[in-house]
Amino acid sequence: MQVHLGNNVKTGQPVLLDTLSAINGHVQISGVTGMGKTHQIRALVTGLVQSASAAKQALRIHVFDPHGDIDLPWSSEVKFSEATPYGYNPLEINPDPDYGGVRRAIQKFIAAIQKHKAIGTKQEAVMRYLLEDLYASRGFKADDPGTWIPDDPRMIREKMAGKENRIYLAVEKEHRERFKALTKPVDNRFISGFDGDPEIMSWWVEKDYYVGDLLMWEPKSLFKTAPTIDDVVRFTERKLKAQFCGSNSAAMALLKDVNQAARVYHRRVGDLSKRGAALSEEEKAALLADLDKGKDKALSAYGSYLDAIVTGRELDDLIRYNSTEVLTSVYERFQNLRAIGIYNPVPPPFDPSKPVWRYGIKPLEIPVQRMFVDMVCARIFERAMQRGFQKDVVEVIVCDEGARYATDEDGNILNIIANEARKFGLALWVASQTPAHFTEDFLKATGTIIVLGLASADTRMAATKLAIEPEMLSRITPQKTMLVQLKNRGELRSDFQMVRLG
Repeated sequence: MQVHLGNNVKTGQPVLLDTLSAINGHVQISGVTGMGKTHQIRALVTGLVQSASAAKQALRIHVFDPHGDIDLPWSSEVKFSEATPYGYNPLEINPDPDYGGVRRAIQKFIAAIQKHKAIGTKQEAVMRYLLEDLYASRGFKADDPGTWIPDDPRMIREKMAGKENRIYLAVEKEHRERFKALTKPVDNRFISGFDGDPEIMSWWVEKDYYVGDLLMWEPKSLFKTAPTIDDVVRFTERKLKAQFCGSNSAAMALLKDVNQAARVYHRRVGDLSKRGAALSEEEKAALLADLDKGKDKALSAYGSYLDAIVTGRELDDLIRYNSTEVLTSVYERFQNLRAIGIYNPVPPPFDPSKPVWRYGIKPLEIPVQRMFVDMVCARIFERAMQRGFQKDVVEVIVCDEGARYATDEDGNILNIIANEARKFGLALWVASQTPAHFTEDFLKATGTIIVLGLASADTRMAATKLAIEPEMLSRITPQKTMLVQLKNRGELRSDFQMVRLG
């Protein structure tokens, strides 16, 4: 594929970006505000799409738009914010035995959290334990690649049509009356019920009402699906409550009954004392009898729980989650991640027939933009590796304001893509204010460098970094000419040339 960049000012010859001749498809664009970076991005994207169409070659371009101004033809746009109902589930498992698995999914998730804000060794260990237990509860075993394949999403959608707002719960027989009492109709509308489908046979409650006391019952996994951020938060909350109570859900439910009876007794005593009265002996005896009855039931449940410890699982939990303080901090971190709004399990509704997917990330705070771009680019690169060797570019990532994402930290996904993605047909186009925003390795790994015009204070530094005479940079005419370096295969030296914009 070829993209016409302009014409050489001296010779008049066309200057072409040829994805087969270049050492790779990566492009780095530098220019201060007003120099035409957005226009150049549009021209490059349009040119590549037209070339791919003419060659009948498959192409997908991902454009991350932090300002909301990169309007493009042939594009499908999705806006991302805290209010949008879709996003990406960071806990999805790649079932590929070489590139996927439970441990890799957990590691990527924890690494993403670390990049946003560092976590301590103990926090990381507890996060790992929680996620391992959660995946296992859904049938995904870390040591068995045969369990990494989820159920067919289409089958699940068909089966659950009209039931998407429900959470199915593992309610024991002896708890059914209590469940009904906690899920009474709201505004004459049922918020819970029993699904008698032979393949389901379970009690359910609407998602918005799965809070408070209802958390004593764990969600029931009807299908084999990857957990979501909501699942992680609820799972951690149940572990935290078990830490405080040292018991199972049955004992926890009865303990709540004891607390409720005690509150009724003391509230009644308090109300009477305000009026200078006192409980009658009969009323006092009745209230204390209810309290003692609750205590006896709770003690019985705790005893049954202790007698049921035969698998050693309970002791494992005690060892894994031995610090309520650490578990609480992890729970708060998970809650904060959920509040960000980009980790929704509903995939964004991009049109697969469009060659350009535009990610409208302007509503997101800059730190959240970084997390979002990092997560999506990591997924794109992983798929590219699975795709294997490609002769030409088949996929492009475009990042405006690249300085936000291309850092010199270890494991930065854009640096990894710049150095390793060429053979997989993945190209990276990054635009920023100055070459100073990019690492030396990133610049060396870029096949095409475009300079549209720099601030005078950046000229000397840019000249040193790009190995170019400062005088050449000063001869750029904004929005009329630009400097271009094309690094082609088999060439030891590639000089910058002044190009007149087409």
